[in-house]
Amino acid sequence: MKRARYLALSGPGNFCHVRAAELTASTGLSPAVIHPNFLLFSDQPVAIVTRPPRTAVLLGWLYRRDGTNRPVDLLDPVDAHDVFTKDGAALLEKYWGSYVAIFYDEDRDEATVFRDPSGGMPCYYMKSSGMTTFGSDMALFHQAGLLEYVTDDEQLGHHLYFTNLRTSRTCIAELNEIPAGFQLSIQQGKSRLAQRWQPWAYAGRQAYYDDPGEAISDLRATLFSAIGAWASRFQNLVVGLSGGLDSSIVAAVAVHAGAKVTGLTLVTDESAGDERYYAREIANFLDIPLEEMFFNTDDTDLEMSHAAHLPRPLARSFAQSGDQAYCAVASAVGAEAFFNGSGGDNVFCFQQSVLPIADRLLFEGVGRGALMTAAEIADMAETSIIRCVALASRRAWLRNPQYRWKPKADLLNRDFVNRSGVQFAHPWLDVPVGELPGKAAHIAYLIQIQNHLEGFRRETVLPMINPLMSQPIIETCLRIPSWFFCMEGENRSIVRKAFKSRLPDSILHRRTKGGPDGFLQRLVERNRSKIRDMLLGGHLAAVNLIDRSSVEAAIELEGDGNNHMHFRILELVDVEAWVAAVKAQ
Repeated sequence: MKRARYLALSGPGNFCHVRAAELTASTGLSPAVIHPNFLLFSDQPVAIVTRPPRTAVLLGWLYRRDGTNRPVDLLDPVDAHDVFTKDGAALLEKYWGSYVAIFYDEDRDEATVFRDPSGGMPCYYMKSSGMTTFGSDMALFHQAGLLEYVTDDEQLGHHLYFTNLRTSRTCIAELNEIPAGFQLSIQQGKSRLAQRWQPWAYAGRQAYYDDPGEAISDLRATLFSAIGAWASRFQNLVVGLSGGLDSSIVAAVAVHAGAKVTGLTLVTDESAGDERYYAREIANFLDIPLEEMFFNTDDTDLEMSHAAHLPRPLARSFAQSGDQAYCAVASAVGAEAFFNGSGGDNVFCFQQSVLPIADRLLFEGVGRGALMTAAEIADMAETSIIRCVALASRRAWLRNPQYRWKPKADLLNRDFVNRSGVQFAHPWLDVPVGELPGKAAHIAYLIQIQNHLEGFRRETVLPMINPLMSQPIIETCLRIPSWFFCMEGENRSIVRKAFKSRLPDSILHRRTKGGPDGFLQRLVERNRSKIRDMLLGGHLAAVNLIDRSSVEAAIELEGDGNNHMHFRILELVDVEAWVAAVKAQ
């Protein structure tokens, strides 16, 4: 059960209708909706409801918010009524999932496309010759003869400079993306992008939980409901299992929901990247099989990009070895989908700063509560309460609450950096008057994770589901005050409390995190000559996006103290590999 591939065209003058047969042949898709000025093609049956002059289409996976979170595959009369509320407004209130909703009004010749707030279902669009086209992947635009694979070098630079700040612009010229929670309205050859889902509707202080106990109870129920709903659709799973809190929660709920779960943990030769102890703890606790696979430099080709199907260079070469392991295990056990704990740190507001103290000072004023949070943060940071209070006071009263996206100028051309400045923009980062800086950061974390949810080969093999990014979970967590997440001096503490007795204590109270830093270092050391050729003679150098002398020096760096620069070098390599892959298509 793969995600639907789809392509739609909206334009005046009967142009779309004329191209129906041609597009069927060139894309391999079948017509799903045909009107003189609107066409929709898909590779699988889609849910369609028609009430002339309006047609509604749902692509993807939808669940009801009725306590059961039942999958919605065929729209019954109740669903159809909800879909046909004004602009499908009931979709946000009564449903959730990973979907794109399309509404077409033939009398008004208006098409509206809405992408769900999780962003799980892709949706790109472009405008050409008075026609607007939207679809699931850039290959379909290309096959339809609408898109040439030309890189947008300015956006490539921004991709590297404003790391993980994902906007509607892609790195392919003329191709844009409908961001998560946004809708595109198309009428009379004009299109308009508008925000439909607003994180501040849940992150605003008026929506906060007053009682930690209520927040814990609601969060637990929401996690079981949402993850359980995903597990009801895909019942034979490979779950990436690091032994961390987030992936353990996903595995535990999937098992509770009755899914057949096989765990997979990835291991490096260094102790920092060996989490087998924790992965075995949770696997034994849940009584599920666990596969243990080592990262292997022999399975990594720096000149290959697993993001060649995407309009952004999101693949990470160091993940190729793990990707191969996932696909092998899935094939061996007959899995239907990959599940993981990606996004947990972001959704569960993993903060290592004084922002929770600043939030509580602004929300409650100076008092016992703020002092208690200061003590908890000081314990987590292993520093003094006085220092925490001083920093938090400065953050609360001497700065505006907006999150500052820190540019990453390392190894980039100085002229490009100076031209780009420090200006950044994303509608989610606009903080309403009176709201808190910790929540602004929480919302920024939700933006930061988006580029890490795709760019893997395995997503082209089986559905790759990120259950913790489900809309009900995000909305519940946004309502939780930032200081609830650091109670008793533990990060994500309210989540830990929600799963007390449902996970082993070693997992519940684990404070360490593993990582593949040593593997990245070996990749650079083993491939220095290839990296030098790729970067100094590559596209980024040719269009003056990188500083050649700085890059050359960074390639030669040795030792553990330079892990951050090794990671940066591999980021540049991944972009070069993507550019080469796109040009070769």
